[in-house]
Amino acid sequence: MSWSSRHRESRWTESKRFLKRFWEFAWKSTLTLLVPILLAIGWYAYQASKYDLSKIEQMPARTVLVGRKGVEFGTIHGENRRLVEHDEIPEFLKTCLFAREDSRFLEHEGVDFLGLARATLRNLKDLDFTQGASTLSMQLARNTYDLREKKSLNRKFLEIALTYRVEAIFPKEEILTHYLNRIYFGAGCNGIEEAALTYFGIPTSQLNQGQSALLVGIIRAPHACSPWRNLEGAIKQRDEVLARLVTTEAISQAEADRIKDTSLNLRDPNSDRVETSHGARVLRRPLEIVLNDTQITTGGLRVVTSIDFELQQGIEKLIQETPLPTGCQMAALALDPRNGDILAVVGCREKNPTGFNRALDSHRDLGPDLIEPLLGTIALERGHLPIKGNLVTTGRQLEEQDARQLLKRFGFEGTFGSGDDLYRGTISVSLLELATAYSTIIQHGSRPTPVFVRELLHEEKTLFRRPPSFFPAFSPHSRLNSIPRLLSGRSLPKCDLWAAALGEEKVIVVWIGYDKPRLLEFEEGVTKGLREKLENLLRQ
Repeated sequence: MSWSSRHRESRWTESKRFLKRFWEFAWKSTLTLLVPILLAIGWYAYQASKYDLSKIEQMPARTVLVGRKGVEFGTIHGENRRLVEHDEIPEFLKTCLFAREDSRFLEHEGVDFLGLARATLRNLKDLDFTQGASTLSMQLARNTYDLREKKSLNRKFLEIALTYRVEAIFPKEEILTHYLNRIYFGAGCNGIEEAALTYFGIPTSQLNQGQSALLVGIIRAPHACSPWRNLEGAIKQRDEVLARLVTTEAISQAEADRIKDTSLNLRDPNSDRVETSHGARVLRRPLEIVLNDTQITTGGLRVVTSIDFELQQGIEKLIQETPLPTGCQMAALALDPRNGDILAVVGCREKNPTGFNRALDSHRDLGPDLIEPLLGTIALERGHLPIKGNLVTTGRQLEEQDARQLLKRFGFEGTFGSGDDLYRGTISVSLLELATAYSTIIQHGSRPTPVFVRELLHEEKTLFRRPPSFFPAFSPHSRLNSIPRLLSGRSLPKCDLWAAALGEEKVIVVWIGYDKPRLLEFEEGVTKGLREKLENLLRQ
């Protein structure tokens, strides 16, 4: 064999030996790296499995209060959020969101590896976590489970593991809807619906293109770029979203310019939403009786109440405009005698009521002028004729104990006076009790059960419904021949002023006095003006 042949054979042998050793090195290296990678994947998958995925859908929303005429007048409980369905989200808003936050949302399986690679290269260049590559699915996972740890590989890997679980369970439409329902938009607004109502006074489904682009734009800086806090910054974010749409050829530059010229119709932050703090406040108590603790915390209910929003506003205005001495209080309540609906409640003169409600919680002496129709009714119940203008004579036709028991049929639970003082109106009553008593007279002796909550719904499903109910307090022959339309007068100690308006569809009662009883002094014109205003409310 020649030298050249032996040399070629030697080189081939060395090459095979090198390739064999390199393959062994590569295989062992890969195996060495693969084991910790698999262990890491398993570890984060295990950590992600500890999270309850049902929380993705569980978002505390406000419980909405609706008057009996369908007018929404307030919200209570839960977070400042209202949920929308996927079909309520405008297509243009989705287009803006994809362009701004996650252009490959409909293509990837939760993690956009192309975006992740770009962000990784940028972070390596900056030697810091300056860039993120969070998809909408990853943001949903992070916001749901409050993963607020400083940017780190540990948090990012956990996010990725959680995101794959989310994508495996929820379809894209639901992920998008849950995302928009959950994220914060500034000004106390959680979710897209609350943001649309707060900033523009319209639901999400009615947002125009400019409004949609603005709301998507402020997602990255909801506090700093809230249009109420920084309109210039919010408009800049809107324009960036539109520019991105032009770049991706979703719209033309001419369309972007047209959208910029469209009015945002931004609401004045100082304007009042259609609501009544008195009406909303008073409903907390009955709702806490109907609901359990979980429902109260979670919210998201629709409560059909007895409140007549227009009448509620009218009575609030009446109380605010009635001139009274310093420190004097005032309360009012309206009831529908036909079914017991509590139409309006105002428990104090302050615009922002406290927990103590004088219309429900306070009991004060009634007085002769207001007790007369009640005394006439119980006299007729026992077969006696009421003597107009002479309460004591009317009352003395009855035994005192029997008179007390008959008055209790009206629903009174307070303290009763003794002897002739009882017939002169020394009986401690609340406004709700008095309105119920007058309603009983109007209803021919059938006492309506007062009610605040008529129906309770969750996602259009009825959880609770209460039909009207009546208690047969008096026989039909006890009905007075004529029922006074307006009543007013003071208690015997002159510490309380009462007024009432009695109609077939509504009964309104008003009380004026000091919380700590003392002589009530004011111009007589106040009583006259009060009666006139009550007459007007009765005609509404």
